[in-house]
Amino acid sequence: MRIAYISSDRGIPVNGTKGASIHVRGMAQALAQRGHEVQILTARADGDAPPGFRPGTIDFGFDRLLKELRGDIRVHGGENIGNEAYSLLLNTALAQALARLDDRWGIDAIYERYSLWSWSGLHFARERNLPFILEVNAPLVKEQATWRELSLQPIAAGLERLVLREADAVSVPASGLKQHIEAVTGRRRGIHVVPNGVDLAVFRDPQLPPEALRARLRGRFVVAFLGSLKPWHGIENLYRAFRKLHAKVPSAHLLVIGDGPMRGYLEKTAAELGSDAITLTGAVPHQAVPGLLACADVGVAPYPELEDFYFCPLKVIEYQTAGLPVVASDLGDMAKLVAHGQTGLLVPPGDTRALAHALTELHADPRQRDRFSARARRRAESRHGWEVSAQRVEGFIAKAAARRAEDSDEPSVMTGTA
Repeated sequence: MRIAYISSDRGIPVNGTKGASIHVRGMAQALAQRGHEVQILTARADGDAPPGFRPGTIDFGFDRLLKELRGDIRVHGGENIGNEAYSLLLNTALAQALARLDDRWGIDAIYERYSLWSWSGLHFARERNLPFILEVNAPLVKEQATWRELSLQPIAAGLERLVLREADAVSVPASGLKQHIEAVTGRRRGIHVVPNGVDLAVFRDPQLPPEALRARLRGRFVVAFLGSLKPWHGIENLYRAFRKLHAKVPSAHLLVIGDGPMRGYLEKTAAELGSDAITLTGAVPHQAVPGLLACADVGVAPYPELEDFYFCPLKVIEYQTAGLPVVASDLGDMAKLVAHGQTGLLVPPGDTRALAHALTELHADPRQRDRFSARARRRAESRHGWEVSAQRVEGFIAKAAARRAEDSDEPSVMTGTA
């Protein structure tokens, strides 16, 4: 089957190091490994694909006219209006890219990672009677309005309702997001919870980091945080809890893998504990993550109290795949990812004292860490390989294709699906 995979969010470089980038590549690679042909249509690729990445990437990009128009809008309408209008105009470029791809290749199905302004994938699928599966990873209208700026909110909300309501199937990573979509659209069927996945092969044979870093961490109790350094990821909670841990366990070391707006805060506050207490790696290639996690003793997901927790944190799955016990905030579906007292410990969100206590407990009991580690790895390998997610997506496409073939009295294009 030939699958056009759309990722039109300009904030997601398909070949980049963001969690969203890794997610796009993971699903595309898994579908390709199951025998499908996959072409990714993206607004942003950013450099060469990582080694071993099979699916092709098409950059439907920005033509010169749209670039000039974007500049005019920004001058006369403001920075945010310019960005939003430009994103709407990119639907024309995406529609043209889909038409070219279909003419030379023949698209059997469209799978799209939902982005705020994208609707032409749905329109193209309906024009050509193709299955359209939508992957939704966040309530983007609500998120944009809350954390950033959203000038054309009525348009964004209308487009969101349209694509969520009309998709043949919607895939979400957590039950909280499913409930949000049901509330926004009134839709009750065809919304499926598919937790995030991980490339198991990369973690089975990790590339260890340079000897200098390994020597720096050797003999320490290493607490790892993986992800973007954003306020809602609990960076302040992490530092405050680690400071309490370090006061009791001077050998404790905080390994922060990732980058983001809170890096300056960590750099400033790290001076309080001395240069040997915290390592900030910055953004790293994803293939380097397993080796860095192999140097740690525990992974943390220290989320604050959030009104709506709709995540399935990729970091938690990667911790477990690396064989790390996890200490995480008990929010949303976290208890489905981390079995308390079996693969890790859950603590109240935002409670830095409880977080520090859990870390201290794990430091004091290496045997418990070993038990958690073995169970965490088994759990991740049995439930969270991208193969599992790709197989479910195949099922959604197969059912949608069968319904469309029945409606049009045409044979289904689906062959060889599970």
